[in-house]
Amino acid sequence: MPSFASEVRRELAAETAAGPRPNDRAELAGLLDAAGSWDVEGVTFRTQSAAVARSVVRLWRSEFGLESRLSPSETDRFGRARYAVRTEGNGAIQAAEELAFARASRATGNRTAYLRGAFQGAGSISRPGSRGGHHLEFVHRDEGFVRRVAELSRAPLRVVRRRGRWVAYTKSADGVTTLLSQMGLHDAVLEYEARAVLGEAKANANRITNFDAANAGRTATAAARQQQVLEALDPRKLPPALREMLELRLEHPDASLTELARLGDLSKSAANHRLRRLVSLSARSG
Repeated sequence: MPSFASEVRRELAAETAAGPRPNDRAELAGLLDAAGSWDVEGVTFRTQSAAVARSVVRLWRSEFGLESRLSPSETDRFGRARYAVRTEGNGAIQAAEELAFARASRATGNRTAYLRGAFQGAGSISRPGSRGGHHLEFVHRDEGFVRRVAELSRAPLRVVRRRGRWVAYTKSADGVTTLLSQMGLHDAVLEYEARAVLGEAKANANRITNFDAANAGRTATAAARQQQVLEALDPRKLPPALREMLELRLEHPDASLTELARLGDLSKSAANHRLRRLVSLSARSG
């Protein structure tokens, strides 16, 4: 099973593949700052994600009209493939200055785009509901890069030095979902919250073996209710807007956030907000 971090990186790369956007240059700056290595002839970007590597190739082409060479690189110590994107020539060297302007911009769109690139190159997130708890981090050898990421983040990030590298991280659920939302990953926010609820339910189910018989029965029942997530909610007790969204989600369990918004004649952000409230209500009711 791919890691949740890999899924998030693929989602970010897929949005880049959809076509040029106003702040793509800032995203490329974040990618190269996170995982690029410059020399006198150009820059090499390295990643374990084929989707992210292809995204870098597209950004170089769309933003600067430059063609890059994508090739498999060495495998890591676990035998996983790595990819290298090499971009050379005067165009690449001259682009470095323009990328510096994009990096320095504090416009909201550029801040968000830079973080998107930075996460694809140096970010990681634990799977919701995992035993390690909530955790999202950026890891890099350059302190300046890590502190820049922390400054751009809407969620407070703690910066520490760990085993020779700098780390900016959050271990709170709110911090994780705030950063995911800032990067425009609304579907990932919903999935993160839903998986966290289910993870808690499974943890409760595992703990029942340590209870007496009476408590075990009650805990198992509570865990089963939690696993139902949205199905546990009583539509009659919900405001009309939330009741309508609950009915849409139950009728269309496989629909994406965009599809749900269209079915409900809502904006994507409104649909996201209502679903988050439903997940929160379900967690409390469980």
